[in-house]
Amino acid sequence: MRMLDALVLGKGPAALAAAAALAGRGLHVGISGPAGPVHWPARYAAWTDELPEDLRTLVHARWPKAVVVGSERHVIDREYALLDNAALADVLRGRCEAREVEWIAGTVADAAHDAHGSRVRFREGGGAAARVIVDATGWDAALVRRERRPEAAFQTAVGWTVEADGVPLRADETLLMDWGREWRDADPAPTFLYAFGLPGRRWFLEETALVRRPAVSDDTLERRLRRRLDEMGLRIHRVVHHERVWIPMGGALPVPQRVIGFGAAGGMIHPATGYSVARSLRAAPVLAESVSASLGAGHAPDQVAADAWEALWPADARLRSALYRYGMEMLREMDGGETRAFFDAFFQLPRAEWTGYLSDRLSSARMMAMMARLYAAAPPPVRSRLGAGMIAGPGRALAGALLGRLGVRRGG
Repeated sequence: MRMLDALVLGKGPAALAAAAALAGRGLHVGISGPAGPVHWPARYAAWTDELPEDLRTLVHARWPKAVVVGSERHVIDREYALLDNAALADVLRGRCEAREVEWIAGTVADAAHDAHGSRVRFREGGGAAARVIVDATGWDAALVRRERRPEAAFQTAVGWTVEADGVPLRADETLLMDWGREWRDADPAPTFLYAFGLPGRRWFLEETALVRRPAVSDDTLERRLRRRLDEMGLRIHRVVHHERVWIPMGGALPVPQRVIGFGAAGGMIHPATGYSVARSLRAAPVLAESVSASLGAGHAPDQVAADAWEALWPADARLRSALYRYGMEMLREMDGGETRAFFDAFFQLPRAEWTGYLSDRLSSARMMAMMARLYAAAPPPVRSRLGAGMIAGPGRALAGALLGRLGVRRGG
């Protein structure tokens, strides 16, 4: 069995980006996934400025503004884009082929590691060997392990692409979140409408639960979407496509280990938004630089993996993750009124702060300063919620992360 420099597991955007970047460093790379074409049925969207510059044209649609509705209407002058999945797949696949990435059909069953590398066994039979393995198979990763605590929460959504008239929305804006509807049904969780116009008089309309534990059910979301669209007075001629979304958010980061986690498998889902594709595309060169340098220095595979984990998750990034988890837990517990007030206060912060928070581009120190300003600006019910969280489980978890960052151990 020939030894590759790196074997990437998965066939999603993160996997293809990682394989292309690694091969671009002159490494002999393989990519493994189930047999069949590359196909991504989910919708991927991003703020345009978060995408790598060389991929920003690969979009199906773009809007110069986004709107958030809480108790007030907030217009965000920041371009938002729906990715063209087929075009992005073609570009990444073309880079892989031009850099002689080896395509290996197979679904990984398990892996064995030694001082020289790793060998994976496929469920269909056969296997592959590489000095390092990158697992980019999604949240429910094939090989990457993560701690059981803290638990993940979930973003769920039900969306329709429709041909319709009478849509009371502007085609030149993305409705990023409309929290204006107060639901009085069996599930107290607030949900919002996410919507945008598409070519051909089509609209995408989605009812979304931002983050809850347990997850808001598809039945609840679909019932609310139907009621909302009825109240909006839409004349729907045809439902072109149904979409259901289930995204684990927060939870424990993977522990550094012999297999390198990347994309959702590596904890790259943003705990405050549920977005991950743009971050994975930006992180692929970081992964490739680390693996290439470490292999080039003659390091053993376990050290190559350790270096890559550190490059992807330096200490400050881990602390930011703890801060995001705290914020996620607070949002998870808010009712509709608190949620609207929270986002009103959030989008009244300086643009650089909320943009950096949503993009994970603030240092942990700047994040903590921003969170303190948000607390001061929020109305009393939201401050009460945030204050209670500081002395409950989320606050204790955050305190532990802060102490760990300072090198302080908590005694028993």
